[in-house]
Parts: sequence; structure tokens; C-alpha cells
Amino acid sequence: MKQLGYHFFKCWISLGLFFYFKKIRIVGIETIPFNKPTLFLSNHQNALLDALLIATRSKLKPWYLTRSDVFKSKLFSPLFYFLQMLPIYRLRDGKDTLSKNRVIFNRCGELLNDNEMLLVFPEANHNLKRRVRPISKGFTRLMFNALAQNSDLDLKLIPIGQNYINADGFPDSASLYFGKPIAVQDLLTENSNETILRLKSVVSEELKKLTTHIEDEKNYDQILQELIIRDVDFLNPMAVNNLIGQLDKKVPKNSKNRYGFLNNLIMGLFALINLPVVFVWRAFIKPKVPELEFMSTFRFAFSMIVYPICYMVFILVLSYAYNIKAACLIVLGHAALNVLFIKLGLTSSGQRK
Repeated sequence: MKQLGYHFFKCWISLGLFFYFKKIRIVGIETIPFNKPTLFLSNHQNALLDALLIATRSKLKPWYLTRSDVFKSKLFSPLFYFLQMLPIYRLRDGKDTLSKNRVIFNRCGELLNDNEMLLVFPEANHNLKRRVRPISKGFTRLMFNALAQNSDLDLKLIPIGQNYINADGFPDSASLYFGKPIAVQDLLTENSNETILRLKSVVSEELKKLTTHIEDEKNYDQILQELIIRDVDFLNPMAVNNLIGQLDKKVPKNSKNRYGFLNNLIMGLFALINLPVVFVWRAFIKPKVPELEFMSTFRFAFSMIVYPICYMVFILVLSYAYNIKAACLIVLGHAALNVLFIKLGLTSSGQRK
């Protein structure tokens, strides 16, 4: 029953992501060694959507390490456990909570020895900046725990680069780039600290190839602005990173968003036919989003809850006014228009990121 529920929820979320994103591109999934203990290591920009995209677009069923504060909600905590999420405790959660990580890490070691897959965000935080942040050593603790239970474990690390056109905007597009498997046994040394440094370096370098990485923090804004003016495709990190290496940091002036008017028209029509939902979102939900990195997560969750309710209410009301067939056709027509506007939406990469 749990398996059935998991797959139903996965299909529901997958359908929601289809409606939410203009385009989702998956690259390199054929490199995943199924039926092998695997630790997926992804960059982290877009809060919960990062995990949902990997789960629904990769045909995987990984376990997730998730910041513990999200489990404080009595409403959603059972759902997170149902979705194979495990809490990870940080210093900000209280020094006395850190001891709980030992149980979680041991559990992760057991899962890997059962040939399960784990997803970790090794940057240990999320940020909208287009760069790979310093890698924490947390994922190496998971690895060492698994190897302590079985020193011959054929553990693989797979870096994942997640890329967005405009991570807090709507409609957005995303791409997931799966890197080649990294054999942990090949990187082990007799010195654990040396092993940790080697693993962190290898993972960081691989992630920098799979997502846009602006190394120069001092000139970050200037470099980003030039990329935006050149209208680069942020869904293609290899091409963008190659261009970054060639930039002279002289930013052209008087640039224009050539799609501005058309995009405003399309999204204006979208807002018009969804006026009640858009009003509630902008007036009551959006102002309460705690961080910009959570904007898309809140918007997506709000849509997943509100639209099914609205469509059911519309069908009931329209069935009473007309008939069930006409009601269903009207609701389907409205949903089809929404899909059309979203898929045509030309979200500019020049918005803030």
C-alpha cells in the first residue's frame, strides 16, 4: 500500500511540475548505475523543487537528507517521512540536537549497504547565485559510515547539476545534468582527512562543470549581467561556462529584453483567466515567503493545493448550472489555456539572478 501511495504521489507531483515549468531537460541519466549503492550530490538553488525534480524526472526512488526544521510541522512531517526524507540537524537547530545526526548517519549507512540511493545537497545550504558554493564534509560521513559496515562496498557518487532560467520566476525552465559515476574505492587513502579533501575537491570540480559557475565573486554581478545581455541559455551550463572563460568583463550598454512585450502580454492573459488564484497568491501567500529561494517552492505548493480544489468547485457549480459534460469541457478548456500560456511564457533570464 505504501508503494502504491508513493507512486501515486510521485505521478501527481510529476504532473504538477509539467504544468509549472515551461521546459524540463534531463541529460546524462543513462550514466546512473542502478542496483548499486549510490550517493547523489546536487547543487542547491531552488529549495524543495530541486529534490522534486530529481525524484520525478530521473525514475529514481532515493532517500533524502533534509533540514530538520521542516519536520516541525505536524501537518507535513508525516508526508516527509512517507516520501523517504530523513532530518539532518544543524548547529542553528540547537547544539544539543547534533547528537541526533549519529542515528541518521548510521541509518544512511544501512541504506547504502542495502543498495539504496541517497540524495544529498553537499553545499549544506541553498542560494540563488549561479555558482557552486564550498562543499561541506557531511556527505563523507555518510560514506565512511557505510564503509565501516562493509569496507568493500562498491559505493558510487553521482554529481547532479541543476540549472534554472530564473529560479524564483514563473514560468521557469530547468535542466538536470547527471555526471559520470565516481568510484569511492578509487579515492580512498590511509589518511581519512586526505580522503575527505580529495572527495570534496573532485565533487566540487564536477559540479562546476554541470551547472553555471561564476568563480569570480568580486566581479560576480558584472559577469552575470554580461551573460544576461548576451542572452545565454542557462540550461546549457557547459556552453555558459565556456563563455565565462572568454569574457573581458566589459558589459554592453542599453541592452533590451526583446521578448519583454510578448512575455508581458502572455502572462497578463494568464493572470486574467486566473484572477482569483493570482490575487490570493500575491495578496496573502507571496508576502509570507520567508526567503527568495523558497519563492518557487511556495508557489508550486500553493498551485498544487488550490487548483484541484478550484476545479472541483467549478465542476460542481457548472454541473448545477448546465450539465456535467459541459462543466468538464469548460474546466478542461481552462486547464488547456493555462498549459498553453505557461509553455509559451518567455521568462527572461535577466530577472535578478
